[in-house]
Amino acid sequence: MPPLVKTLLICLLIGISFGGYLYFSYDPHWQRIVTSLISTMVIGSLMMTCVYQRRYFLWITAYQSLKILIMIILLCIAALLGTGFSLWSQTLLTPSGRFVLFSGSNIYVLNILIVLVTGLPIYVSEEAKENLNNRLINQQYRLLQLEKQQAEAELELLRAKVNPHFLYNVHNTIAGLIRTDASKAEEMILLLSKFFRFTINKTSTGLHSIEDELDIVHTYLQLQQIRYGNRLKYQINVEPEIVYQQIPSFILQPLVENAVKHGIEQSASQGLITVQITIDDQRMVLMVGDSGSDFPEVPGTGHGLSIIMNKLKLLYGNDYSLELINKPQKNVRIIIPHKN
Repeated sequence: MPPLVKTLLICLLIGISFGGYLYFSYDPHWQRIVTSLISTMVIGSLMMTCVYQRRYFLWITAYQSLKILIMIILLCIAALLGTGFSLWSQTLLTPSGRFVLFSGSNIYVLNILIVLVTGLPIYVSEEAKENLNNRLINQQYRLLQLEKQQAEAELELLRAKVNPHFLYNVHNTIAGLIRTDASKAEEMILLLSKFFRFTINKTSTGLHSIEDELDIVHTYLQLQQIRYGNRLKYQINVEPEIVYQQIPSFILQPLVENAVKHGIEQSASQGLITVQITIDDQRMVLMVGDSGSDFPEVPGTGHGLSIIMNKLKLLYGNDYSLELINKPQKNVRIIIPHKN
């Protein structure tokens, strides 16, 4: 229930109760009940306005003692104004009545005391609730910041794991080419340098454009083509108009690395690696396939898939899917949210 409505209902009940008491005990006239209602409604409304709209009056100081002093003054003014208005309204209801300011000073003093005794505890309670809410909001904000920093650190750690794993797969090839084909060794070193430059220059947000991701994949596959020669063929199918959309960084490279391992490395014949990205409504579909043997019925969770699943979990919670598909063509399919 809104505070204003709650206050008006309380004042209404008090006014009826007090007016009824006066009516049956001292003054059996209907004007007594009406003036009692007016008095409690006006004074109560002014009192609660001072309490609930205190930010418009207390902004001038940050000291709690001064705030309390200002609130006492405001409540006294509210009591004086409310009492004066109720006395004036009483003269309107009484034909022979005449309004004189501050006549009946006892009622002014009584109402001031009632307003202070009632209003100050409400003010202190509301201030305490507001301070508690502010502390909770600050704690929630700090918690969100810590969770964000933790997620960013974990993403950085996951991305760092890709590079040593990839380096392990290519350094022997470079060492072997130095003596047999120095030009290819040089080309491979330059490509490897380009690949690692992607990692160094990435920010900790965990996202970059599809174009950047495809550049990483293309560089990786060029490196592997030097290693495997004509045994490795690859196709990348992405519509040009979506290359600037955002995608998790280094999300495809581990999949492509697995595809090379299972579709090229374990086969003596020529193999094909396919990479495809499409956008369907509010979802982005990423697929990496190879021409190797089918996935087992109970696939294991290797290093590459673990990296990807952890990264997707950090970025999207449970709002993603990762499937290993054998028919009609073998591929790994990832579906993630997409926003234009």
